[in-house]
Amino acid sequence: MSSNLVPVHLIILIHGLYGSTLNLKVVEEELIRAGGEVEQGASASSHGGPPTTSKSSTGHKSEYKDGGGGIETVVYLAQSIKGPRTWDGIDICAHRITEEVDKEIERLQDDGKDVVGVSVMGYSLGGLIARFLIGQLHARQPSFFAKHRPVTFSTAATPHLGVLKYGTRQNALISKLGRVMFGRTGRQIYCQDEEPDWGGRGLLEFMTDPNHVFIQALKVFPKVMILVNGIHDNTVPYPTAAISYTDPFTDPSQLHIETDENHMVTSYLPIADPDPESLAVNHANEIDVDGEEVNVTVKVMKSRTRPRTSELAGGRTRPLLPPLFMIPLPFPFNYAIWLISPLLLPIMLTYIAMMFAVHEFHSRRRTRSHHDIVERQPLLAPVSWPADESDMPSEPILQSTSSSVIPSRSVSTKPTQDDEVDQASSGTSTPPMLDPSSSTTTAAPLLLTPGQRMMIKNLNEAIPNAERVIAWFPWAFNSHAVLICRDVTRFPWQEDGRGVVKRWAKFVVDAGKEGVITV
Repeated sequence: MSSNLVPVHLIILIHGLYGSTLNLKVVEEELIRAGGEVEQGASASSHGGPPTTSKSSTGHKSEYKDGGGGIETVVYLAQSIKGPRTWDGIDICAHRITEEVDKEIERLQDDGKDVVGVSVMGYSLGGLIARFLIGQLHARQPSFFAKHRPVTFSTAATPHLGVLKYGTRQNALISKLGRVMFGRTGRQIYCQDEEPDWGGRGLLEFMTDPNHVFIQALKVFPKVMILVNGIHDNTVPYPTAAISYTDPFTDPSQLHIETDENHMVTSYLPIADPDPESLAVNHANEIDVDGEEVNVTVKVMKSRTRPRTSELAGGRTRPLLPPLFMIPLPFPFNYAIWLISPLLLPIMLTYIAMMFAVHEFHSRRRTRSHHDIVERQPLLAPVSWPADESDMPSEPILQSTSSSVIPSRSVSTKPTQDDEVDQASSGTSTPPMLDPSSSTTTAAPLLLTPGQRMMIKNLNEAIPNAERVIAWFPWAFNSHAVLICRDVTRFPWQEDGRGVVKRWAKFVVDAGKEGVITV
């Protein structure tokens, strides 16, 4: 790096299905705030300069730099996959963002800055796009990460295993609709694609093949974080987000769950039945048929009562209706909306069906155009990276010296028929727990396919030290949006997720300061 260039830590944010950059506005804000706090300390102590200032550019980029000449952190929100463009396919979305990243790095170079480190953060579908993105970048010759060192990779509520199947009619219906409603992306996340491009396998399964570049790309990141919702994520349930064989939170009434002030799980343990020997004893004297007095000992074990939802939610009540129906309206509209809903419902359903059909048509056209004009990256050939050790950093960008970072450890679970052990692990916020699978549950069974089981095995072997942070919002109708405060303007209760976002932002920014600035 030239001494005249300012070193930059580039953080790439990718939103989810049918989303926009506005969905990640709070994440951007907290990254700016975390970066400003870190830079202020570095500036004051190391350089003696003025306090660090934070500035935000228009919409998709944010920058905050050390006034004393230290590292500058740039947050970049992907622009090219807004709305229905996310339907075109995970691979096509990643290709578009790859072009954006190249242009952003070129722009920074023109401004006299050198990107020495890169972090990638993906929310929901954006996490899958992020995994494909780093695979494309790593497949270059030499690897993209030979010059721009990997710092952190993190996902929030990402369906790493695709959409899960449960043994219910409702789930079966949703699966049939979902695989046709969201274009090529829908087929990929429902594992119904199996295109020749991926060797006859689905894209998600192909991306977990340890002999291919996507898993190799994950391995080059020294720090990985996986954020998941433990409860009420109706969009991306715990097992697929946490890359787990089981869901320990299917029946939270059977668990003793502790959380911190930011609504992150710190521990969970099964609630054990009382020891019969410790129960109170009732003695009673009775006369038997022979007229003799006998002593009768009675021990009564009461069944556990199921806690109310308000008790699990700390006194807060989960709404019965989706957030769309919870938007406050002035009188008399708040009552009129219910009176005219029988008339509005067929109109809305017709409009939605037409909208989906139009989006699907345009998505197919964009997909054909992409295949016609874009030369594919050489991703199909099995590789072993780095092919040339000189192409990669000579030493890890980051040493795990911080005592606040605890490597993940496996949660003990019952082995499957294939003797596969659940690798759903716990990070700083989630220390190891006892096996909750022994507790009684009435939840619908989780039907993992052999391909999904292989995904779990390969992904957990690739990122054994990933930190898993479990968020806990039992009062949310759907906690998927709360996890990142996706729209706090319309839905103020999503502010509950800000503590989790702060934890995420601090993880990324601190890793950049610890690793990149010392390079």
